[in-house]
Order: sequence, then C-alpha cells, then structure tokens
Amino acid sequence: MGALLVPDDNTLAHLRTASPGATRFVQCGGGRDAVVISPLQRGLAALDALDLPVEDGYSVFADPSRQELIVVVDEGWVHLWEDTPGVRVLSLSSWLLLPAPGGDSSYSAHWLSRPARDIPSLWRDQETDPLLGGMSARVDPRALLDALATVDKPVTAPVAAS
Repeated sequence: MGALLVPDDNTLAHLRTASPGATRFVQCGGGRDAVVISPLQRGLAALDALDLPVEDGYSVFADPSRQELIVVVDEGWVHLWEDTPGVRVLSLSSWLLLPAPGGDSSYSAHWLSRPARDIPSLWRDQETDPLLGGMSARVDPRALLDALATVDKPVTAPVAAS
C-alpha cells in the first residue's frame, strides 16, 4: 500500500479540487472503530510490514491534508493503543470524514482500500446518520500494532568488535 503514498500530479490536482460533496461525515460505532495513525508515512510503512495486498475490502483510507492513515477495525481494541504515540482511536460518538458514496476521494479522505461492500448499499434507506459499522474490518488490530512497533523500532548500528 505504500506505493499509494505519493499521488502523481494529476491525482493530486483531482484530490485538491474535489467538490465539497466528495466527502461525508460518518459516526463511528456499530461494531467498528477507526484507528488513526500519524504521520501517514508511518501508517503506510506499518501496512507494508503487514504485507497487505493492494486490493479492496480492507477499509483503509488516507487524509493527505492531515497526513493521517485511517484503518477501520472491529471495536473493542481501544485499550491496545493507549500508550502508542501518534495513534488515536475513534469510537462510538466520534465522527469521521469519509469519501462520499459513489465518489472516489478528496484531499481530506482518499480510499487506499475500499470496504468489501459497496458504500452506497451500506447507507441506503437509513433513518439515522450512517454508522461505520457496516464496513468491512479485515485488518487485525493486534497485527497492526505489532507492525507499527516494528516500524517504530530504532535502527541501531552494529557494534564493532574490538
């Protein structure tokens, strides 16, 4: 997924000029949380360490304007991230800016891996605001934390033998 970090000039121009309707606020909850990792480069390196394929179904997107990676995961893992710098978890009663149904992206919300189900079908005919809960959550939070720890591990030079 790291290959998606630096968009080409045409993609970047498209993202920056996307219409205001290219994004939509969605309430977290419904069985899903959002793990927000900053900076974006660090989050993408963790996904690369997990060796996730670049395909849809993982519910992963980037916010290039804030340099953040957002991964939708099953709820209940907030405690896992409590002491991890540069990571916050958005749970029930938090709101998240997502690419709008039928839209590709904007500079504030750009899919790297779309949910397994089509987003418009997730939110169609709902009486209330849409919840994150209808999205697939295929990234294991424990594996993501381990990958992030690997990325964050300082590189030390080998000690010269005397």
